[in-house]
Amino acid sequence: MRIFAILIISTALSAICAGVISYAQTEGFDVKTPVQTIADNTSKLINEISADAKREPKTSIPQNVVCSAACLLVIPSIQVVPGRDDFAGTGLLGCRHADSGKPAPPIFFQITNLDSFNESGGGLVIFVMDRAGVKSILGDQLQLTSGNTGGGVTGAEADVKNLKSFPAYARPADGTIQPFDASGSTLVYAGGDTFNAYQQDIDPVDIMLFSIDVPPALRGFNNALEEWRNGCK
Repeated sequence: MRIFAILIISTALSAICAGVISYAQTEGFDVKTPVQTIADNTSKLINEISADAKREPKTSIPQNVVCSAACLLVIPSIQVVPGRDDFAGTGLLGCRHADSGKPAPPIFFQITNLDSFNESGGGLVIFVMDRAGVKSILGDQLQLTSGNTGGGVTGAEADVKNLKSFPAYARPADGTIQPFDASGSTLVYAGGDTFNAYQQDIDPVDIMLFSIDVPPALRGFNNALEEWRNGCK
């Protein structure tokens, strides 16, 4: 009996020591979840594009596009899909309420079937310019075609009147923003990532209808968007 008790105590002590060692190995490390990483990267891309616009306004996204857009989808990294010839990426969609202009809670979207991106690692920005576009994107899936999307315009004095519902821009790894035609690709609501961030099921249209608290991991994205829109009326 005494030997059995000693074995139990020894086993328990070993488990405690293992737990202490495991905690010591991770203590002090900033371990981020996948949704946190995506959110941080979207904020980083927005800040970089905004800084580029201040430095080189003649070759950047016009501020009136940023101010006029009802929503903005930021895909911080486009990567080739293993075993296929197309590209995909996941990012955040940020909209603003039409009546108040206040930002709606951001949600995750994925772009798939992107067959014309020239390199992995660059990012995409897709604006939603009208109510028809907002209605279309706040569904589970949206096909981008030559009729509803195309490359955006650049330059502070560019004419933005004839932009389609979803003008797009690419920012390759070299950091130069450029118009991008995203037709042929598909936007898919990433409900799993959104659930992981909010810890609840959210229908895309809910963000425009209900008051939903934005989790801390996504607040930096909203802050970056508001900073980019600073000065908009």
